Amino acid sequence: MMNINKKDLVLVHEEKNMLDSPLDSKRIGYYQDSWNRFKKNRASFVAFIIICVMLFFVIFGPYMRGYDLNNEDPVEAGRLGNLVPKVPVLEKLGFFDGTKTIEAGKQFLLDLNSSEMGQGIILSGMPQELIDDPEHPDYADVTKLEVLVDHYKYTNYISSYKPERYYSIVRQNKINGTDDDPLAEVNRTLTQDEFQVELSKNTVIDILQILETENPEDPSKPFFQYVVRLDQFKSSLGVSDPSDVYFWFGTTNKGGDLFTELWLGARVSLLVALAVVSINAVVGLTFGAISGYYGGAFDLIMDRVVEIISSIPLLSVLMLLTLRFGSSIWIIIVAFTLTGWIWQYRTGRMQFYRFKNREYVFAARTLGASDSRIMFKHIFPNTLGLIVTGLALSVPLFVFTEATFSFLGIIDYANVTSVGMLINQGQAVMMHHPHLLMFPATYIAILMIAFNLFGNGLRDAFNPSLRGVE
Repeated sequence: MMNINKKDLVLVHEEKNMLDSPLDSKRIGYYQDSWNRFKKNRASFVAFIIICVMLFFVIFGPYMRGYDLNNEDPVEAGRLGNLVPKVPVLEKLGFFDGTKTIEAGKQFLLDLNSSEMGQGIILSGMPQELIDDPEHPDYADVTKLEVLVDHYKYTNYISSYKPERYYSIVRQNKINGTDDDPLAEVNRTLTQDEFQVELSKNTVIDILQILETENPEDPSKPFFQYVVRLDQFKSSLGVSDPSDVYFWFGTTNKGGDLFTELWLGARVSLLVALAVVSINAVVGLTFGAISGYYGGAFDLIMDRVVEIISSIPLLSVLMLLTLRFGSSIWIIIVAFTLTGWIWQYRTGRMQFYRFKNREYVFAARTLGASDSRIMFKHIFPNTLGLIVTGLALSVPLFVFTEATFSFLGIIDYANVTSVGMLINQGQAVMMHHPHLLMFPATYIAILMIAFNLFGNGLRDAFNPSLRGVE
């Protein structure tokens, strides 16, 4: 090394300045970086799309129905109850086509098949030899048959053309009966004006009886009542052919459109869930952040308060409030927030206690940063991943809990049939009408899975330690 000639040491770029090349990448912020990471998580992104689709139906689904059922009269609405699902495009693929397999008496099916009003109802399962010869010896001992029917036409036939089962009216008047008279429910009549209205709509099938009774307004004038049978689909839905009617999720046992009632119930559940989660987050995180950051006497007092409140069962609080004040929405919100903020408090306290002694917090405090700036600018972003994940998981947890209590009958909204109540109604008749349970239960299952995947994706996306990681 000592024998090296200094003349041999020549600067390669003696006449040229070498500078660092500028960065080609565009500067992005924390939230843009989080969004980019979230999009790369395919499962979470698909779950996010599913949640958006469900929110679309929650908002606009109740207005997408094409029929207004007469829900004011339970008997009238019930005549079109328990219809199976029927979807315009899927019916061509062989499912959700409005057909159903039923078991009925042999003579009833023969009368149905031979009736002018029953044409096209039985699609398969009726032996041709039995149709040709009702006394066929091979079917002498057969009392019931299983046949595939167009359930919409079949329901209209049963509801409209069977005088021994159903009578239809616009308004009910008791005829020589009392409140305890069972005939008051089947003696269903039309006044003369109402009868003319139904005639103009061409819904009257048969006039069973014309009665002249006392006029409640003017006894000196005659008052006629008409006991009639109406075409149910034409009277209730305004359509001449039941084949033109489509209930995507079918109808409930009370004649309600299940598609509409499901999204109405989901709307109430999600609105209450967002209100509960928001209140719990504000209250819990506020107290948790103060307790975790400052500690001291305030932390000790809050710990004792939290221990007392967390020992109170939610079910006890909910039952006491609903028994005293009813199941209005604000009562449900109060019941779930009285003890629900505890989890958010513990999360906030743990996270702020964890990060308050980190080096960057000491550096910020040394540079004169205030406590509020340190809490919201430096500590809060580091806790955001866990907090957002908890909030995302709280929504389906509340929906599931609310549905459970509705299923048990503890929560019973006055004007809305919640998803839990729909599941309760569906499980009672699941063997005969499985669609009443299938759709509400599927909604709850998809909501739980989607929000869990969505919450996991948010946790990874908002984790600052993963910033810039592919």
